Amino acid sequence: MIELEDIQIFQGPFQLIKDLSIKFEPGQFWGIVGRNGVGKSTLLNVLAGISNEYQGKLLVDGLAFTGINHRHRAQKISYLFQQQEPCLPFLVEDAIRMGRFPWLTSKSEDLKLVESIIQQCKIQELRHRSIAKLSGGERKKIEIATCLVQQANHLLLDEPLNHLDVVYQKHIMQMFNEYSKNNSVVMVCHDLQAVKKYCSHVLMLLGKDCYLQGTSATILTAENLDKLFDDSSENH
Repeated sequence: MIELEDIQIFQGPFQLIKDLSIKFEPGQFWGIVGRNGVGKSTLLNVLAGISNEYQGKLLVDGLAFTGINHRHRAQKISYLFQQQEPCLPFLVEDAIRMGRFPWLTSKSEDLKLVESIIQQCKIQELRHRSIAKLSGGERKKIEIATCLVQQANHLLLDEPLNHLDVVYQKHIMQMFNEYSKNNSVVMVCHDLQAVKKYCSHVLMLLGKDCYLQGTSATILTAENLDKLFDDSSENH
């Protein structure tokens, strides 16, 4: 479980989120929704340990996040960035296998798991290509596969549907839903229909100190959606 208690999140001199307390538990698929600039991606960066611009208590599986070393963090948390450019021309299969690094398991075990994920993600035809030669949608598929092969307890996703065609969006959302049965999944997403269909819980960020959280059915109501799209709301 990832637990936040009275979290204050900043971006430089600006406070984006104030007094947020929430628990992301195994068996839950959370969708984080809100308008641009409200702090959705920044919140994920804090959960992943990329940003330390926060105050308050952050626990991962009962442990203070700051006390967890980097390898154990990577065993607990996998993070799909909204956008990530390849820096080296690794072959797809080798790039996916890098997701196994935190576990220091045997090569044979890693290759078996990589093969399973390649099949599940339906990317067999890409396995021997360079990631530097892939389209945006193809790279997104590889990044998702790398996160899944990491087998972390908590999967963080920042706009995972970007660049993917409609058919593959449905396939990958079903995979995330299956993954959430034994782990926690936290996803930032602007596609409210996808959130409504697949997410069990929703965190709706409306402003610095205004947010709603709960099951999808209780949060994604017409009244709350009106608040989300109200041009007169704070920060917009």
